[in-house]
Amino acid sequence: MVWVPVMVDLDGKQAVVIGGGKVAARRFRLLQEAGAYVTVVSPHLNDELQAMAQQRAFIWKQKTFEPEDIRQADVVIAATNDPETNSRIVAHAPAKALVNDAGHAGNGNLAFPAFFQKGRLSISVSTAGASPKLASKIANELSEHYDTNYAQYVDFLYECRQLLKRPQFSPSERSEWLEKLLGEAYRKPEKQQETLSFFHSRIQGTAR
Repeated sequence: MVWVPVMVDLDGKQAVVIGGGKVAARRFRLLQEAGAYVTVVSPHLNDELQAMAQQRAFIWKQKTFEPEDIRQADVVIAATNDPETNSRIVAHAPAKALVNDAGHAGNGNLAFPAFFQKGRLSISVSTAGASPKLASKIANELSEHYDTNYAQYVDFLYECRQLLKRPQFSPSERSEWLEKLLGEAYRKPEKQQETLSFFHSRIQGTAR
């Protein structure tokens, strides 16, 4: 199997997490941040999930798994401590669903790489299941390099790209600028402000 990295919009999707331990809690946090509607199926919850259940952060079905629990799910997370149960969950998942077996990613069609975000910048690292700890280590190292200054820089690049789409810039000029903006000098706030001012004046017809 060859995994293809993609970015997925889960806002408003129906997600079901089966399991009530640490892994289930991690998956829930990620799904919640993505804007999914989450149901957790488990007879018991750890302290973290129990606290969130009391806050009504998700729907809790206090029971063991049954196929009916995931019939309408867009995302299915098998995160129990029983490999046979996880395999059964995967087998009964809807054909349309994204499915993750937390104990054996190769059983499903969805894997969660180690990743970090700094504003619009998102970097993920995967070892295809060989060593999640190594993936986390590499992600942490990259996070130290791509700090909050990069988040501001990426916001700047986004704003520039939107301005360069205006008809005042030809396709060739747009391409030239997008390449030029990757230079070291444009990571400095004063250079960014100068560039944005130039783009705005060009659009308003006042640039010389």
